[in-house]
Amino acid sequence: MPDTLSVDLNRRSVHSIEVPERFETSDSFTIELTNHGEAAHVHINLDDELSKAIAIADGNHFIEAGRTRTIEASVDQRTRPVSGRLKVITGYGAEAGYVDVSLIPPTRQVEKSPVEVDERLAHPKPREGSEPRSRGGNRSRTRTRSPSRGRDSGLPFRTLAAVSIVVLSLLLVVVGALLTGNPAVILGVGVVLVGIAGAALLLQG
Repeated sequence: MPDTLSVDLNRRSVHSIEVPERFETSDSFTIELTNHGEAAHVHINLDDELSKAIAIADGNHFIEAGRTRTIEASVDQRTRPVSGRLKVITGYGAEAGYVDVSLIPPTRQVEKSPVEVDERLAHPKPREGSEPRSRGGNRSRTRTRSPSRGRDSGLPFRTLAAVSIVVLSLLLVVVGALLTGNPAVILGVGVVLVGIAGAALLLQG
């Protein structure tokens, strides 16, 4: 909707003119002449600067008593910014009103382009030092299996010691049996018992 420059005629007294001090627009506008008294002839005049940018079909207008008349003012879009004076005259030059008119460039709204968001930003990055999660949601843990005892290194040292003691005890029994005399046999039996007891202790430890 175009801007409107309102002018009141014959409201305070005969041939009185009431106009705004300033008028600013960025496009073509209308001049609205409202006559509050007797019929009047009105003349609209533009100074040199405004006449280069504004075109009015007819400068002389007859306004009947109690009527309102609208005049179109076309603005050349190529000549802005421009400032000048618009003059309204009535009573055959007896009264005049002046309006400071400014033609300003239109305000253009800059279209904001949508901001593209990288899809990778939607997924939070894992913290440093945290373990990656598997598809099932559980953290993958690397379990190290300790080597089983005795599989790679052979029989334990205690087992070998116990077997050695038993063999040595049996050997002493055999030697004692070969010897003549009962004391040797008794001694061999005692040694066997001692060896078996020592082997049992080593195996329990």
